[in-house]
Amino acid sequence: MRQRDRMSIVPALPLLIVMATLAPWRATPHASQTRMPMPMSEAAMKQRADRWWATHPRVGKQSSAAATVTVNVVNYQFNADGNPLTPVDTVKIHVGDTVMWQWVQGTHTVTNGTGSLDPSSGTIFNVPMDSTDPTFSYEFGTPGLYPYYCVIHEGTMAGYVQVQTAAGVGPAPGARLGFTRDPHPNPARRGVSFSFGLPRAERARVEVFDADGRRVAIPIDLELGAGAHDGAWDGRRADGGFARAGIYYLRLTLPGCRESRRVTLTR
Repeated sequence: MRQRDRMSIVPALPLLIVMATLAPWRATPHASQTRMPMPMSEAAMKQRADRWWATHPRVGKQSSAAATVTVNVVNYQFNADGNPLTPVDTVKIHVGDTVMWQWVQGTHTVTNGTGSLDPSSGTIFNVPMDSTDPTFSYEFGTPGLYPYYCVIHEGTMAGYVQVQTAAGVGPAPGARLGFTRDPHPNPARRGVSFSFGLPRAERARVEVFDADGRRVAIPIDLELGAGAHDGAWDGRRADGGFARAGIYYLRLTLPGCRESRRVTLTR
């Protein structure tokens, strides 16, 4: 190689070294980025919705009352607080209040439950949310925690409606403190649902630990009203991936109470 050619290559070497040094950092996504859903075309969303509605009925009486809270439905989030960085919004209302879901973009559903494995999924409301059906209002008449999700984007679009009595702090007569229904199904292939009770409004926290005592996920960490509540763990780790097969423990922590239930995951 001629001297002039060698000299023209030398200045580029420091730049290549810097790029090689930065490459691993640039190729490693932030933890929150790994949980972002893959984009879906409008045609793909509509095709999935058509398959769903071909085998599932619409459920839920449309309320004519003025909405207390509005939840915007976008790709790929139920947004109630106006902050797109909040992964799962919780709407807090009182008995008799109405929540309205308002379509903004995409093709979605508003379906009660924690996911397709939840036995109660779609039993309270299950409606389309798209340009043809742009709003759905539902009046909540019973206290409790109501999870909901989008069937088309299960695992990425979910929310909660927390319904309290007008006082919100009074004791619920006869309400049991702690687990009222063990995790089900158990063993489970993907996730489990469960129920617990609060005699008065308190903070409830449910954590999942593996057999070695490492915390895997936090399905619930909310201020809840008095009464019975349903919850679920979808079988995912905190980073969004599915937990591997094995033994896990659901730990319920309430003021004055800590209980655990064993769960077996199979794959």
